[in-house]
Amino acid sequence: MTEIEAKYGAFYKARDSAHVYPVEFVVRAFLGSYPRLTADMTLYSGRRILDLGFGDGRNMPLLCDLGMAVHGVEIAEEICRRTVERLAALGYAVEARVGRNHRIPYADAYFDHILACHACYYVDPGTTFLDNVKEIARVLKPTGRFVFSAPMGTSYILNGATPLGDGHVRIANDPYGVRNGYVMRKFDSAAEIEAAIAPFFADARIGTARNDWWGIDEQVWIVVCRRA
Repeated sequence: MTEIEAKYGAFYKARDSAHVYPVEFVVRAFLGSYPRLTADMTLYSGRRILDLGFGDGRNMPLLCDLGMAVHGVEIAEEICRRTVERLAALGYAVEARVGRNHRIPYADAYFDHILACHACYYVDPGTTFLDNVKEIARVLKPTGRFVFSAPMGTSYILNGATPLGDGHVRIANDPYGVRNGYVMRKFDSAAEIEAAIAPFFADARIGTARNDWWGIDEQVWIVVCRRA
């Protein structure tokens, strides 16, 4: 087990609870109607979705309630087991497998939708964000939808981070004490996001969320796009 796997395993074990609640941008992306994005409710029932980097599984009940077959990928077996057991107790059947952003353990074109809530921008040693994008595209069906968040360069997690080039940084001051030393990809503009996901994804609908959670100044891009 790597250091980051152990840290995340301990993190989610400590905050294990009977009930979990979805992230606001996920609810809005899948159910909302806005000038630049309108949810199509006909695209969910009977479809397969991957919750990439699902954490405590807080978005999975919503995805199940929309009628989708829900699968998840996380970096440690303990995280997968805890989440599957918790959701089973709530009446939700999900599948969870161990994997990484650049190594997703599913077949080509397996999913109709992929969600990466605060997840797909983490980059493992020897890889780049582009490797993550290629792998996500591999397991998504043509024209399938990819919903994800990505940090702005002004977000709290970037405080004191070491620049590594091409938007990659090494985290140095994680207030939760989990991600220090891990590499992630940040973005300073919507155009930078569009360039980073092309040519694998197109029709990007990009929004922003800026929240000061009592000292946790979270500033993220919210993206909904289609497999090119």
